[in-house]
Amino acid sequence: MFLGGASTVASTAALFPRTVGDIKALGEAAKAAATKALEQLYGSATNDFAFARQADITMANFAAATGILSVGKNVYPDKEMRDVAASTMVDLQAFSTDHFSSNPRLYAMFKAFKASPAASPALLGEERGYWLDDSIKQYTRQGMDLDEAAQAEVRDIQKQLSALFSKFQSNISNDATVVECSIGQLDGVPANVISGLKTRTTSDEAAGLMMHLCGLDYPTYFGIMKNCTVADTRKRMSEAFDRRAFPQNIEILQQVIALRHKMATRLGYPSFSHFDLEMKMVKDPSVAKEFIQNLIPGLQKKWQKEKEMLLADKPASVELTAEGDIQSYDVAFLMNEYKKRHLNVDERRISEYFPLDATVQALFKIYESFFAIRFEKSPALASGVFWDDSVSVLAVIDDHPPSPHRGQLLGHIVLDLFPRAGKFSHACCHGVLPAMWNDPHVATYAQWIAAAAPPPSASAAPILPSLAVVLANFPAPSADGKPALFMHDDVETFFHEFGHAIHGLMGRAAMATHAGTRVKTDFVELPSQMLEEWLWETSVLTSITRHHETAQPLSAELIDSKIRSKNAFSGRDNLRQLQLATYSIDLYSRDFAVDQTSGEARPPEALDTTQRLQAMLPTVMRGIAYSPNSRFQCSFGHLMGYGAAYYGYMWSEVLAQDVFECIRAADGLLSPVMGRRYVDLIIGRGGGRDPSVMLEEFLGRKPNSDAFIQKLGL
Repeated sequence: MFLGGASTVASTAALFPRTVGDIKALGEAAKAAATKALEQLYGSATNDFAFARQADITMANFAAATGILSVGKNVYPDKEMRDVAASTMVDLQAFSTDHFSSNPRLYAMFKAFKASPAASPALLGEERGYWLDDSIKQYTRQGMDLDEAAQAEVRDIQKQLSALFSKFQSNISNDATVVECSIGQLDGVPANVISGLKTRTTSDEAAGLMMHLCGLDYPTYFGIMKNCTVADTRKRMSEAFDRRAFPQNIEILQQVIALRHKMATRLGYPSFSHFDLEMKMVKDPSVAKEFIQNLIPGLQKKWQKEKEMLLADKPASVELTAEGDIQSYDVAFLMNEYKKRHLNVDERRISEYFPLDATVQALFKIYESFFAIRFEKSPALASGVFWDDSVSVLAVIDDHPPSPHRGQLLGHIVLDLFPRAGKFSHACCHGVLPAMWNDPHVATYAQWIAAAAPPPSASAAPILPSLAVVLANFPAPSADGKPALFMHDDVETFFHEFGHAIHGLMGRAAMATHAGTRVKTDFVELPSQMLEEWLWETSVLTSITRHHETAQPLSAELIDSKIRSKNAFSGRDNLRQLQLATYSIDLYSRDFAVDQTSGEARPPEALDTTQRLQAMLPTVMRGIAYSPNSRFQCSFGHLMGYGAAYYGYMWSEVLAQDVFECIRAADGLLSPVMGRRYVDLIIGRGGGRDPSVMLEEFLGRKPNSDAFIQKLGL
């Protein structure tokens, strides 16, 4: 129904509903198609791989419908369409719980297939066997071996959680808070940020005074927080940013924590963190906590030195507390000012060398070289083809010289890069259609390359085109025709999210439900984090920068200054990540969910997530005065999708540095040979192998943290 539906730009656009009625129709069509496929599946033999193949395709096809709606609820300009997409998505997730993940009939068939000769390792092969074992384990984690009453309870909890996740995210996206500032209150803010703000004229005694409406989208927020010389403006922006979706998401978060704990204990786990991390690389929360705690002391020492540097030449607008602590809303400003004064890094000046169009094209060339692919941008799209006319589409073509399939379409990547009201306010990548083999006999890229000749027609192609949607909120071109300018952070963000899209596109696992980025959560960030490192190489920065007026590349002096600044505040930056990692595990731990005196689970209203946050922050990063008014947890969306596994960002960062240094040491940053090896052994397998096995095979040894420690300058 959906798989194979991204063979052209037109068919890609047609996947996304245009009206409320279309959204509802998509939901009904997905359920009808799944019901029909399941009825056919129930009548099939379980002693043949064809059963597993059909089950895999059926589940992947249904997941694609959910993926389409997930994009819609984050991008549609019309609030009703976003809301209906969200509610339809919740309905499909409930259907999926009943008919796929908690379907006793399907579970019995999987067990029967596992017991049949057709499931022998010799016949299935490594990846298909890994998929089968993983599938059966996931059924047991849904309570399928419990009695019917317990199964029903777990299913009900999962449906409640699905609805709460959707509402939590919608509340963040729909938060329309603005902070009103006069031009004087925006002193120091870059002109391109101010020019993008809406304004209103006051009607009080200061009639005629123009007020700028500062939204909380990333370009506006960080443009102000890093550059504004007015402390009160930084404070007001910070408090507004850290209170997004408050108070409504406080209650939702409390309910999610209580429900997740209840579900985990019903399934026999001590806490949700134990349940959540069991299938990750760390296996157990104790390993994740040890990983975090081992990093904190060294980073705290570095942060202490960084703090002393910051305060040695403190800007006039920064006032410390009586205890000598830095106000949390001054940290970004202090770091930016230090880089300008002492490291010759003026981010506003550097941004002039990153005009959006030229930068994106230069970044594409890096991807094309390393991954042996070719991008073809679609011609200017007619108005209304997608949900917003700023959306563009890339076709990704195989360009690997030895391949007999060179020139074949691998998939499409949709780009939606600029902020607007109601849109998802961060940056992310949605994998919509999986990188799927269309031939059950093909399991790896190597087998595809080994084919005698290219397919005679698209319909006979051994792959179905994948689809990813990259969302971001970069500064848009100004009304007076000036180009959009990236900050270096923006370039990193784009390279990161686009890396997820490439992972999704190249990850052609043997089974569709293991394809692309469907990997362990504490591994999924590795490919994107690794690619960010390209943007700190002198040769790369020279090749991708072009001044928007002179077309000159960034000077050697500025490049050297920028690279030297990379680890200037690695203590602070990484401690911030460890704060979030600690908090995500803490909220889902037994000691938070359970009253330690009575031993009974706490009711949702007794879960004080604010107190837990305020108590934790200074234990990880000292010397900062955190606002008691902050309700940051209300906009910490990863508490839903990542659950207790936010540590995965740092865990995969350690691994990413190891992989990058291996590639760099082999002079492979632009080498399609190294790129193909990386695809074949790591991302080209999707979630079809244990990540530890893939990494050890690629590195030729067990992974270690040496490169990561060196990168941080510890």
